[in-house]
Amino acid sequence: MTSNTFLRAFQHNPFMRWQLPISYLARETAPSWLGRHFLLAWHLVLLAVSFYPFSGWRYTGEGVFAFYSYPLPYYQSAFDNWINVAAYMPLGYAWALYYRCRWFAPLLAMLFGCLLSGSVEFVQQFIPSRIASNLDILCNTAGCLLGALAAGLFSKLLILRGWHIRRQRWFRVGALADYGLMLLALWFATQMNPAIPLFGVVVQPRGLPQPWISPIHDAALFLGLLEISGVMLHFTAVCLFLLTLLAQRRDRMTALWGLVLAAVTLKLVTAGALLKPSAFLEWFNLQVLAGILAALILLNILSRLKMRWQALAAAACLFATQVIEELWPLNAGPLDLLELFKWHYGHLRDFNGLSEMISAVWPYAATVYLLGLAWQNWRRSHMPTIIGKR
Repeated sequence: MTSNTFLRAFQHNPFMRWQLPISYLARETAPSWLGRHFLLAWHLVLLAVSFYPFSGWRYTGEGVFAFYSYPLPYYQSAFDNWINVAAYMPLGYAWALYYRCRWFAPLLAMLFGCLLSGSVEFVQQFIPSRIASNLDILCNTAGCLLGALAAGLFSKLLILRGWHIRRQRWFRVGALADYGLMLLALWFATQMNPAIPLFGVVVQPRGLPQPWISPIHDAALFLGLLEISGVMLHFTAVCLFLLTLLAQRRDRMTALWGLVLAAVTLKLVTAGALLKPSAFLEWFNLQVLAGILAALILLNILSRLKMRWQALAAAACLFATQVIEELWPLNAGPLDLLELFKWHYGHLRDFNGLSEMISAVWPYAATVYLLGLAWQNWRRSHMPTIIGKR
């Protein structure tokens, strides 16, 4: 069902029309591409996590199709089973939305999830740190089915319509805006690792000191300035990214505070679930605080610019964060931070792989959106408006 259908339904319903602001009713609606963007992105996320760390490929000499017929349960862990179900639920949800929650959507979602999981398990038998399991295929398929059924239930309960109305109220419409919203949702995945500082792009390693030559006499000051600059630029870029998605400029303060509150809440939840009590505030330090305060001063200036200049400023900040990451002289591997976590290495490997892969790709994907938005905004401001007679 398209957004125009939703709009007509609510406009002709006198009991629910009061929920729609006048600015929303007056705006031109367009079919949403958000579900399709998310469907593609979640496929890529699952593939990246399943094949991480992309090294050490080998062939064991066993039959490549043998594991499909292993007796159940060949290899199992209650935690792994639940994770396999939960990881594929968003995929089933997205497939159901793609087919507009029709009666056959759960069946197709289950089929596509089974094919994807079967292919992933086939490839995983060539990765030394992975175990190809037919039980994982069953759990992944069940997750797809549950996600598709949840999408149908939410459609019946009008939860999807409520989300659509709020999306139209707060954010711009169009395929480019939908792409930006999908990237904003993926950005929160980069903040899920509680060992990484809030809005940070560099991490202080633990263990033995690493030899390097500081460009200034005070090495600690140099590292502190790099960390502060990284937090400042990253925070500024994400906030400007959010501002370019808003439909109304008057909502910018509410949206920015909501972004900060959501990011801090995510860090608190993941730190409580994953980190040892002694490392609960590992994601926050004085450099993070200084970087956020400096970013607030910068945002006070940049938030007053036109949209295309905000987009270009955000892209420049993202480019600068990549430069800082390259200048950072210390390397922190997964084993360096292992002592902070309550999880064992196998689960931590998958979790860190997810955040690391998205963190590596996100600045480039976001830059594509920002440059596309700046170009689109520039064209609209320089092309004459042609009003045709009907």
